[in-house]
Amino acid sequence: MQQSPVSQAVAALERQLDQRLFERRAREIIPTAAADTLYPEALELHRRASSLPQLFAETRGGQYRPRLRLGAASSAFPAIVRGAVEALDEYSLIVSDGASAQLAQALDTGDIDACLIREFDSSRPDERVAFRERLVVAVPNTHQWADLASLTIADILEHPVITFSRENAPIAFDLVASLFLEAGSSMNVVANLSTEQAILGLVGAGVGISIVPQSVSLESWGGVTFVPLAESYPTYPLTVRTAPGDPLELLDSLTVALASWAQGRGLS
Repeated sequence: MQQSPVSQAVAALERQLDQRLFERRAREIIPTAAADTLYPEALELHRRASSLPQLFAETRGGQYRPRLRLGAASSAFPAIVRGAVEALDEYSLIVSDGASAQLAQALDTGDIDACLIREFDSSRPDERVAFRERLVVAVPNTHQWADLASLTIADILEHPVITFSRENAPIAFDLVASLFLEAGSSMNVVANLSTEQAILGLVGAGVGISIVPQSVSLESWGGVTFVPLAESYPTYPLTVRTAPGDPLELLDSLTVALASWAQGRGLS
């Protein structure tokens, strides 16, 4: 579009919203706080509008399924998300990842319909713990521990540890840190990362070891072997949280399906 119709469209939007969106100066245009607030909403509206042709194509072809936007913490990929996809086969899924806190916020603002996260708030009626799982030790394939039947915290007290940053995964960080503290030590942390993929990449490269949820060990990771942790109990939660009020009535069915999925794989 040329400058004139763009300016007219912006002016019309400002009148409709009763908000100034830009400060116009001699050589630049500065977005206001109102524009910064509107921007992510505009991106979401654009995304939804862009998906309409696909939606109508599915409808014409008789393949339409209701859409569901599912968010999942990184540790739920790929194993747990696969179980969720199986349980939600009646939906056309749009899946996103992120830290638990980010996903919870996206749920509250309506950007997603449900999420699988690693925290639990007992005061919320729209969430359930589907299962709790044990922790295992991820070691390089070439490490002497790779052939062991199990490891104890005492075995790994002095070893370099690759873990989540507490900002991204406070529950995971605190559960692992507590194991070391109860053994009278602290973690020898050599890297704080934001995803299991990054963590296991460094483990495979021989930088250190990591302690991860058992479900992660259901998949093959290049250069990595998973060894059971002898003192570990099912403590790490996988929580299903839905939009306030559970408008799609997903909470009970998805929780039960994932609990059954986990039990069938010996996770809980």
